[in-house]
Amino acid sequence: MGQLFWKFLLAFWLALILAFGAVFTLNQLSQSPEQNRALLSPQGRFFLQNAQQLIDAGGVPLLRTLVQNWQDDPMAREQLLVLDATGADLLGREVPADIGQNPRTKHLVVQAAGQPLQLVLVNKDNFWQQRAFAIKERLNPRDAGPRERGGPPPLPPFWFHPLFLLMAVIVTSIAASLGLAWYFAAPVRQLKTALSELPQRQWQTQLSSEMTGRRDEFGALARSFNQMAQQVYQAIVSQRRLLHDVSHELRSPLARLQLLTGLVRQQPADLDAALDKVEAEAARLDQLVGEILTFSRLESGEVQPRLEAVPVHELLDSICADATLEAENRQQLLVLVQNPRAVVQADAELLYRALENVVRNAIKYAGSGAFIRVDSQCLGAELVVQISDNGPGVAPELLPLLFNPFFRADKSNDGVGLGLSIALRAVHTCGGQIRAENLWLPDGSAAAGLLVEIRLPCHCGNDLPS
Repeated sequence: MGQLFWKFLLAFWLALILAFGAVFTLNQLSQSPEQNRALLSPQGRFFLQNAQQLIDAGGVPLLRTLVQNWQDDPMAREQLLVLDATGADLLGREVPADIGQNPRTKHLVVQAAGQPLQLVLVNKDNFWQQRAFAIKERLNPRDAGPRERGGPPPLPPFWFHPLFLLMAVIVTSIAASLGLAWYFAAPVRQLKTALSELPQRQWQTQLSSEMTGRRDEFGALARSFNQMAQQVYQAIVSQRRLLHDVSHELRSPLARLQLLTGLVRQQPADLDAALDKVEAEAARLDQLVGEILTFSRLESGEVQPRLEAVPVHELLDSICADATLEAENRQQLLVLVQNPRAVVQADAELLYRALENVVRNAIKYAGSGAFIRVDSQCLGAELVVQISDNGPGVAPELLPLLFNPFFRADKSNDGVGLGLSIALRAVHTCGGQIRAENLWLPDGSAAAGLLVEIRLPCHCGNDLPS
């Protein structure tokens, strides 16, 4: 049992004890000193308050009937004696000699037919002893002793016994407190066990549906735990995949560098040509490492974007101007169709890199002689930038993988497959969205290119400051 279990259990019992104590204290304070001495039941107090009215209404016969009924009532907590002027009881019962000095009695003098009668209520200190006597007499009349007039007192139901009531309260309280403590402590123990198992099970621990199906705070906590564990596990898997892909991508240029070094040693005359190739491989390796570092920082959140007002139309002008030369070398036509003035709150460097990666990705994979269209337009509070081409497009099953790191739909082209991954994370840093879809022929028979759409929250219009 954990500490939480005992805390709930003790808190429940402490509250129960305090409640009993408060009720008892208030009950004592609400009674007068005389009532505290007599400890009369509500039935006895009611009779004393209305005794004279009862006698006036029915006289001595009514009083006799009332006393007899009181005598026969098994649940009466007081004994009612009616004494005449000589001190004899109305029903001929024995009157204790110390009736006048007993502090647990209550006396009241009433008038009946012009004669004074003394009503005495005596607390039955031996009430349950009389009950035990009655049981013994019924079981063995010879050993029970002499009977009182009218036989043994009738037995009250056992569930009115104070000990039974006390035991019932204790048992039900224990059951309720144990159930309540278990209800709160059990899910905490399961969470504790699951947390301790996370390292051993490589963050694949999942709480059962019994926990996640609860409709209280513990159920919400269990669902959050499962979601957290799953996200951490996916992050670990992504990290391992990233390490594997980085190792694979670094191996190729390093292997070529080693090969070139071996060729130079065998043929020193080809040193200049070999150095040119070494320089090209080193540049490619540097670009690869730069993209990996950028992606890693964006993925881990280490890069804190410096948001500022960025004129996107100027970025697109610069990117398209630089990319036009590369497109012409591939016999492609790059056109910036429309480019309205628009300002976006973003990190200028990250946004520039995102747009450049998408444009250069279109140039790289559209193929020779392709037409590449860059279109920017303002739609309400959004700037929509569309980069499309009339190349071969992408297989439909590969479209969801385009923004995955190190994924390349066309393995024949150079590159490490990080361009669109970096663009995705860079666009997200400024609150934007990016997606890709195929363009199709009018009859829908085949893909007719690829469209990449970027949506950015912005301010548009010709009234923007230049």
